[in-house]
Amino acid sequence: MIPTRLRKLLLFCVTGLIFHSLNSFAGDVTIIDSRHYSNVFGEIRNFRIFLPPGYFENPEKRYPVIYFYHGWSQRYFGSGPDSYNSFEKGDDNGGDNIANFVAGHDVIVVTPDGYNRRPDEEYYLRPYNVLPVETFRQYPVYFPELVAFIDATYKTIPDREHRAVSGLSMGGFMSFWIGGKYPQLISAIGNFCGSDEFVVGPRDFPAEYRHMDMFNNYDGIKVRLNYGNEDFIRFYHRDLNNIWTMVMDNYECKIYPAAHSTCGMGEMFSFLLRAFENPLPRPEIWSHTDVYPDFSVWGWDVRTDRDISGFTVLDNVGKKGFCSSVREFLPDGELMPFVNVSIVSHSIYEPNSEYTVSDLDLRVMKNSSSVIKSDDKGRLRFTIDGSRHEIGISKKDDTPDLVILSVAAGTDNIARCGRDVQLSLTLLNRGNKAAEGVHAVLTPFRKSAAVLKGLTDPGKIAANGTSVIKSFVFRVDNDSIQIEKFKLTLSDKNGNLWTGYFEVPLFSGKLPEFKDFEIADGRVVTVVKEGVREETTILGTGNGDGIANPGESIVVLIRDKGKIRRSYITCHDQFINPDGYNARASDNWGGYDHVGGSVKYSIPLISSECPDKQIINMIAEYWLPDNPDHIIVKGIVRVEVTGKDNTPPVMKWCRATGDNTIQVRLIDGSNITKTSVKLINKASPDKVLEFVLKDDGLNEDRAVSDNVFSVMVPEQKFGIYTIEINASDSFGNMLSTIAPGTFVLH
Repeated sequence: MIPTRLRKLLLFCVTGLIFHSLNSFAGDVTIIDSRHYSNVFGEIRNFRIFLPPGYFENPEKRYPVIYFYHGWSQRYFGSGPDSYNSFEKGDDNGGDNIANFVAGHDVIVVTPDGYNRRPDEEYYLRPYNVLPVETFRQYPVYFPELVAFIDATYKTIPDREHRAVSGLSMGGFMSFWIGGKYPQLISAIGNFCGSDEFVVGPRDFPAEYRHMDMFNNYDGIKVRLNYGNEDFIRFYHRDLNNIWTMVMDNYECKIYPAAHSTCGMGEMFSFLLRAFENPLPRPEIWSHTDVYPDFSVWGWDVRTDRDISGFTVLDNVGKKGFCSSVREFLPDGELMPFVNVSIVSHSIYEPNSEYTVSDLDLRVMKNSSSVIKSDDKGRLRFTIDGSRHEIGISKKDDTPDLVILSVAAGTDNIARCGRDVQLSLTLLNRGNKAAEGVHAVLTPFRKSAAVLKGLTDPGKIAANGTSVIKSFVFRVDNDSIQIEKFKLTLSDKNGNLWTGYFEVPLFSGKLPEFKDFEIADGRVVTVVKEGVREETTILGTGNGDGIANPGESIVVLIRDKGKIRRSYITCHDQFINPDGYNARASDNWGGYDHVGGSVKYSIPLISSECPDKQIINMIAEYWLPDNPDHIIVKGIVRVEVTGKDNTPPVMKWCRATGDNTIQVRLIDGSNITKTSVKLINKASPDKVLEFVLKDDGLNEDRAVSDNVFSVMVPEQKFGIYTIEINASDSFGNMLSTIAPGTFVLH
């Protein structure tokens, strides 16, 4: 009889695969270090694979797969300078490790290499190219390629229902990111002690990616977080749980008596195996947010020309339609109408058939309709911009289609615990037939919310028409709850049924009023940085006198414990952030807590129409360090606005696109009346070209009144230019500035 080890070697060799090296056996588990060529990285990539007992003896048997991502300072081969990295075999992690789990279960585990440096670069302990983004090597894009290779090479069950991702620390962050990016490829995610936030994405325009904001990415996936009660980043896990436990019914979390580690590995992997046995169904209606300009999800392909930091958001995608937008940040960052968006649907429509498409642009409240034809694969193509578009898709004999268009809570759109909160819901019928005899029922997603008035009859809603419901009332008495989710069930007299969900942020009904605060309006201030340090910098834009004036962008500074702290503002006043403007900045706390999170602070713009001595009520929020924790402090600020608008327009950015179009983003509290650019050839400074910029949505200007001013420069000889920007607002305030950098025109 051939010995077991030799039999494994023979079976392994006859596969004909190169780049394999049989590494070791742990009991009856085979551990192999292997490699393959990656087109994504343009190089050989390493991985380790754990094969269960009987893998070689049962050639017809196939296995589910767990992909496990290591943490900081570690590699695919397991060892590293930190003890938290010990989780592979033998006595690692007290025996609760990968090899011991695979020894008792029919599952394959793959540990990819997160190393993300070139061979000629200095060895670096941080994997995955996050915080900061240093190279063009985008690790998440590699996942589908790795899956394809593993499925083609090993005896896997090659479907999403038998595939999961998991990881530790930075690998835990990656498991949430990769799993949320590719829900069509996996059915479960297990995260050990992963940070909630890192800076990720394209090298030239990375973005702050915070899992807390991404809960809609996990439709159809079972999700779990394990962390220790002594984990040095446990406060970020707490913040995440405050949101996810309230809005997701497919998420669970367990806290262990442990530090930063793979605590409860066997329990986590058992959770993943149970998900394989009873996976969630593929969702018929789903949502997705992506940091990349181009992506594919659930068979839909999205392509944009965005080349600045932001997110593409798809909401409530189904056969009857979807909502699309491109935003600077989440959840309510400013829209980017100047971005072109192309969306190709999954093959869910009748081939070569005509469909009526309604398009409501919610930024300008413009409704349009067109007829498009599906291709021979049953796919539809949509070409829109980065504004918020509610798209309806129907045929002549279709039924109405009701969706939730917007939600407002309370008189100031701020819901408070301990009080009755009236909701204002706007419904849209994006179908081509009227919905008659509509009945609406509101129910809470969690028992912590009580719906006091939850029944109403909106009646008839015309095709492409809207209806506003103001009769719903709810109450949350638990003062610590930060968000509630609700289910809206709609029906009509013809038996049609629609279901929608929405979330309402909540604030304590007992917020204190902050009296000791300052206004930064373009003045030099010394503020807290990275939790425990300080920096002297200029914040806001305006005359710098510390008084809020119309037309200024301000930062509200709160004095606490003898230091001045920047604050994040929640305010829905009509004189704050006109025309959908919304700006924020970040103070990364990595130097304090060694994680990846940051404090957000707002830079609200005061409308030029704000009356003199107007009081603006805001909710301000800031962090206090409490090593290793952070304390989130919230309170009410009452800002008095006085004076007149003496602030000129501010240039946010300037760019030149490949078709010789100059785009300039300007910010002002009033209308910008005149804009122009001077193009100064660096090789011949005496050669100056001057053009008027337009914001009329015509020709090369992509969106009307979005304060992105554009002009297409006539074809020139190749040249490198400096751009001078001149602009004035309706009050005669003048801007003249040189855009940073140089620009190539041809």
